[in-house]
Amino acid sequence: MRVVSVIFWKEFKSYFLSPVAYVVLTGFTALSGFLFYQFLTYFIRVTSLMRGLMVKGQVVRDWTLVDDVMSPLYRDLGVFLVVMVPAITMRLFAEEKKLKTEELLLTSPVRMGSVVLGKYLAAIVLLVLMLLPVGVYLLIVLRYGTEPDAPTLLLGYAGLFLIASTLAAIGVFASTLTENQIIAFFVCAVLGIFFFIVGMAGNSIADISLFGHTLNLGEFLRQLSLITHFSNLVEGRVEILDITYFASLICFFLLAALVSAESARRS
Repeated sequence: MRVVSVIFWKEFKSYFLSPVAYVVLTGFTALSGFLFYQFLTYFIRVTSLMRGLMVKGQVVRDWTLVDDVMSPLYRDLGVFLVVMVPAITMRLFAEEKKLKTEELLLTSPVRMGSVVLGKYLAAIVLLVLMLLPVGVYLLIVLRYGTEPDAPTLLLGYAGLFLIASTLAAIGVFASTLTENQIIAFFVCAVLGIFFFIVGMAGNSIADISLFGHTLNLGEFLRQLSLITHFSNLVEGRVEILDITYFASLICFFLLAALVSAESARRS
């Protein structure tokens, strides 16, 4: 663990020696604050005019802070993380390759798994700092809202951390592939977008027969999507499958990053 700690502090401090941390933290805070303000002012305005959401002249549900402020906020921020997280992770290994300092790691007796884990944890801590302001909006709703659904609000907030952690693992892997940070950024972003939108394809794909068995390919693609499991959390539903999904993706891409880094050591 000593090696993990050393790598972690090295990477974490390096974030604040460049504009990356300041730009990302400031940008995400401003964006989340703007969205929260917009959703909240819309909620106040519409609730003063109508008692609930109406469809064909009938009220189908009452306006709530959970459904009409925080849930849309969580969903929008989850999408913006696809851009923010690659900006944080793109330099982790790519910069080492570009500056040729990677050779020091590759020739040192430290385990590459410790290096990957240390860099990943540094990115995670920065992401936690980035998401903290959203917790302030959550506390405002819990404090001043009328009977807010606290478990649903907390699950949606936890979903943001799971999305960020998953994208960070993808970003670490992408950064091991190249010395070009821009390429690492786009690889992470493209993979993140893929896991967001793959579920949409499931809505238009029918069952297929494979070796005499019927495979529900559409449902498989929906379960492969980040949105499916994130939406469950935002809506206040949590299942073992959702937690298993996020944990599996994180472990898979960290393992892929380890294999990619180890291959560079052997070459």
